[in-house]
Amino acid sequence: MLNRQLMQLIKINILYVNPQQTRKQRENGKTGAALYRSLIQQYVLLGALFAVIYGGLLLTSNLVKDVGAFTNVVGLFTIIGLSQSVTTIDNVFFESKDLKDYLPLPLSRWAVYMAKFSVVGLIILPTALPIWMMFVVTGIQTGRFIGVGITVGTLLFVLYYVFLFLFCSIAIFSFAQTGIYRRHQKLMTFLMTGITMVAMVIAVLVMNQTSDSNASGFKPLPLFDRLHQVVVQPTSMGSLMTVAVLVIASVVMGLLLQKWLLPRVMSGLNSQTGTAKRKHRRGQGMNRQFIRYNVGLLGNPTLLTQSLSMTIFPVAVYAVAIFVQQGLSLSSLSIQYAGVMFLTGMVVAVVTVNQGSLSSVMISLDRQNLAFIKSLPIDFKDYLWLKFKIVVAIQSIVLLILAVGFGIFAKLMWVNILTLGLGTILGNFLSSMYNYTRDWRLLDLTWTNATQLFNRGGGNFLIGLVIVGFMIAGAILVGLYAYLVTQFPPMIINASVFMLIVIATTYMVWHYLDYWKKVDLNL
Repeated sequence: MLNRQLMQLIKINILYVNPQQTRKQRENGKTGAALYRSLIQQYVLLGALFAVIYGGLLLTSNLVKDVGAFTNVVGLFTIIGLSQSVTTIDNVFFESKDLKDYLPLPLSRWAVYMAKFSVVGLIILPTALPIWMMFVVTGIQTGRFIGVGITVGTLLFVLYYVFLFLFCSIAIFSFAQTGIYRRHQKLMTFLMTGITMVAMVIAVLVMNQTSDSNASGFKPLPLFDRLHQVVVQPTSMGSLMTVAVLVIASVVMGLLLQKWLLPRVMSGLNSQTGTAKRKHRRGQGMNRQFIRYNVGLLGNPTLLTQSLSMTIFPVAVYAVAIFVQQGLSLSSLSIQYAGVMFLTGMVVAVVTVNQGSLSSVMISLDRQNLAFIKSLPIDFKDYLWLKFKIVVAIQSIVLLILAVGFGIFAKLMWVNILTLGLGTILGNFLSSMYNYTRDWRLLDLTWTNATQLFNRGGGNFLIGLVIVGFMIAGAILVGLYAYLVTQFPPMIINASVFMLIVIATTYMVWHYLDYWKKVDLNL
């Protein structure tokens, strides 16, 4: 009976994690077992891509001898996995707020939590598969029978994955019991996920800075070299000690989670104890009230961290790696490259303001309040236009800070920094128009955590493909523009490109204004 309940709850949570994909698959005629298989296959495909793309980067190295490459890759993806664990556990257990619907039912409470943990593990697993690939490939490179290498690497990965999963769960649930978390849950969640993102940046920088005599240039990381010893010499005393420590630690953490933390969570001790006092302001217009309301909608910590991790974070890490670590300087670019920097700013903005941006979820954040606002004696289109201006302004400020920082690190002259910033503003406006309209087309007012909004229309996999596509296309356009400026009179080239940008911008603005003029605003 318990197993049947557990399987049904797992299926429910799989559907619950990504409702848009569920709806799309149902529209394609898939139901029952075929629907669940289709959704699980997407995670399997994502895991395979992670393993091949990321785990295959260092497969040409001799990982048996190159301990530095092994430990740094494992360390990097360990931090990425921990970061993903923090966000996912917070989404599924705290932001979803569905435990109150499950627990009163005649269901085993342990089945409810085991189902949630299973789904969390499924979501996190793709980011950890490169570690499994490193274990297996290193084991095979030792020259032992290939079956032994695969078996040792897989068993070590399972043990290591369980250890990390339990460690992260213990840390999050323990922190959730503290008074400061219960009083400031949103702030603490944002700080917790923000710290993991910063840890990822530090990990990338450390990997870029460490150098040794090894072929890869990576210095072996402490503790992770013990994992390398297990893979290379699984029967040595040191390896057996490492495995024993992982097993004992996993058992202790599992018992701690089962006997102490989960009962406290079940009893409702993780709920917020403080109540926010609403300030009443008199004599302020409706627009000011709407502005405060919409800015408040963006205060969801999970929403902010996930949006930053899919937009600003990748661009910032790339910029730091290129201009800080490698010391690349663009100080030699004269004023004739101002147009090139303007186009670069547009490309950066389009890549950054993607389907994971705030503009792509701004309308859906209203949830059921949108129907109430629509019933007010106001022009509903004016309200949607106000929301659009708010999110564009916020994103423009962030992008301008990013552009100025980029220009300073790259040692650009002030004119090029100015045109770079103007390009980001225009690119943000155009990309926001597309994503804002897309949010209306995929409107979801019944979501329970931010992940559901970002997964609409294809999920993270599609976002990744779109970002890569725009980066490649943008790099080609910027490179071609820079080449033309050096080969032909800059005045003619800049004027021609400027006219093309004006024409394209005018068409896009007209297209979306016409769309919103004719769109059916019924909810």
